[in-house]
Amino acid sequence: MPEPPNQPDLTRTLTVGMRVVLRHRLDGGLTDALGPLVSADDTTLVVQTRRGRVTVARVDVVAAKEVPPAAVRRGAPHLAPSMADLQELMVAGMPPLRSEWLGRWLLREASGYTGRANSVLPLGDPGVPLSDALAFVASWYADRGGVPLLQVYGPSGFSVADDAVGGAAIDAGWTAFQRTLVMTGSVDALAVGGGSSTATVADRPDDAWWSGAAPREQEHRATATAIFDQIPDAAYLTLRADAIRPEVSGGADAGRPEVTAGEVVAVGRTAFAHAWAGVLSVHVPPAYRRRGLARQVMTLAAREARARGIRSMYLQVSQDNTPAVQLYESLGFAIHHEYYYLRAPTAPRAARAARAPR
Repeated sequence: MPEPPNQPDLTRTLTVGMRVVLRHRLDGGLTDALGPLVSADDTTLVVQTRRGRVTVARVDVVAAKEVPPAAVRRGAPHLAPSMADLQELMVAGMPPLRSEWLGRWLLREASGYTGRANSVLPLGDPGVPLSDALAFVASWYADRGGVPLLQVYGPSGFSVADDAVGGAAIDAGWTAFQRTLVMTGSVDALAVGGGSSTATVADRPDDAWWSGAAPREQEHRATATAIFDQIPDAAYLTLRADAIRPEVSGGADAGRPEVTAGEVVAVGRTAFAHAWAGVLSVHVPPAYRRRGLARQVMTLAAREARARGIRSMYLQVSQDNTPAVQLYESLGFAIHHEYYYLRAPTAPRAARAARAPR
């Protein structure tokens, strides 16, 4: 059997922190190194495997790819990662503009646009007592003119007060709000659904995409654009008026505004990272709902993911958004876990005025 050719360019997209598998030459044969990529230079890659650190020469690599987080429970691949692993990988779908680590707490800030990019994500030990960590968080956000927010996650139905971090925050006067579901699903199961020939997919949002975005997204377009610019691999999905399926446009559309041909009627975006696809920014204006458009956006997102060899998808949806939750369940999504935000005690009025949001 001929020896595989040298392909050092296979490793060019790998970055430190990714969980990767490197198939490489060793002692006349081939073997795999699986685990987090802990360091890399021009000639070598170091992978933290179960048997210890393995150093691989780039020229010996014959296949390389990023792989999902390790499974911690049995079942479907999209349900297998731990809550902390899934939370950490989802940061790539809504990255902050400024961030700082406090131990394993990730402090995130993005000019107040979205809770996900403007809250603390506790992924482990902050390295200091919880009371000190919460005080540091409050000071960090105050210095940046923001509202201190904390994201606390747990299994479906968990109590924030029973969580170690959540309980400490509540004892310190923080207030919990907005229960959000993290749902995951299979790309292959969703990608076989119906689609639309009028859909467009782009690697950057154009004016048409923005015209169909949610009002809050449009209001914060400059900040959202800066966030989107940090996502190396994304797909921006746009559906136009003739995407509306004929079978649902009869009596169900009675009394609705007439739709102009070519008009943008639904949008969404998909962020690809850590061998997962995140579906975000799905929006259908009220006048065009109940026509199957959100379902088409989801199917298109799954097809983009499958084209990249990705098996699993995630999304985040407010628990009280019943129509959206029902749609995602009908598409095969299941609740992986959920989270709440906690807001710090209100600062005195004078202090708030001095630290008005930018």
